[in-house]
Amino acid sequence: MTVLWTRRTRTAVKVAAILSAILFGFSAFGSSESIQIRFESSEKIADRGHGFTEVSGLSLALDGGFWAVSDNTAMLFQLDEAGYVQPRSSLDAEMDLEGVAIDVGGGRILAVREDTNEVLAFSNAGHLTRHSLLSMSGASGLAPHFSANDTKDGLEGISVDPETGIVYVLKERRPRLLIALSPDLAQVRQVIALTGSAGFASDKAEDDHLDVSGLAWDARRRGLWITSDTGKALFFFDIDRMQAQGWVLVDEARGHPRRVSNAEGVALSSDGQTIFIVTDDGKDSRLLTYRID
Repeated sequence: MTVLWTRRTRTAVKVAAILSAILFGFSAFGSSESIQIRFESSEKIADRGHGFTEVSGLSLALDGGFWAVSDNTAMLFQLDEAGYVQPRSSLDAEMDLEGVAIDVGGGRILAVREDTNEVLAFSNAGHLTRHSLLSMSGASGLAPHFSANDTKDGLEGISVDPETGIVYVLKERRPRLLIALSPDLAQVRQVIALTGSAGFASDKAEDDHLDVSGLAWDARRRGLWITSDTGKALFFFDIDRMQAQGWVLVDEARGHPRRVSNAEGVALSSDGQTIFIVTDDGKDSRLLTYRID
């Protein structure tokens, strides 16, 4: 029997494949505890008037809503719960920020700057301190992986384990690294390679092109949620097992499922049941919400 592959047939097959990925995730290496992710909403959050169009990092705010960064604008943006910029409560910052996190124990907001590979700490009083990754104790082994001529594969996301104060940052790719820093940002405590054998794989990117772009600590499940821009994917990395489970990221809000491009920042709700992801799509940048089942 001959099957005629019309455009409609191809579209149907693509949609079926995406829906299958939504329901079952993709993980070449399995998981001791299967986690299911369910799409909830997608909202446009770009604000050209305030320069919030290259959204690159996201964190929950203590008083509700979010903190976010846009790497084309020197600001720490405060967003309401719908993702709209609140200009009166936003803070002056620096350009090329690629991640933001609230450090409750340290009483500060942390951000990473990709072009200089620094962690920036903003105190409640507005004082800024800089912490160069390669100047930290224990960082000598990292030096070969960072090049002054390559400012696009440096530090990306940042998150804090509030129980221990450990600060986690990502190196985007070549190689993909998860780096654990001491609470005082003076020492590199651990470096973990996020390899394909650890579960970091995607149908949308070869290994050397697959990146990691944002992360959020999950105390309940003891691990980190990690987004991938080029992989169009979301991963959960179990910090004890050193293995990841992955899901295709899909936006279902506009009539039919679409793969999510340019996923950047990620945040987890305080009850550990909802994931928020922002995309870097210029004037079409969005806030996506997913429920963990």
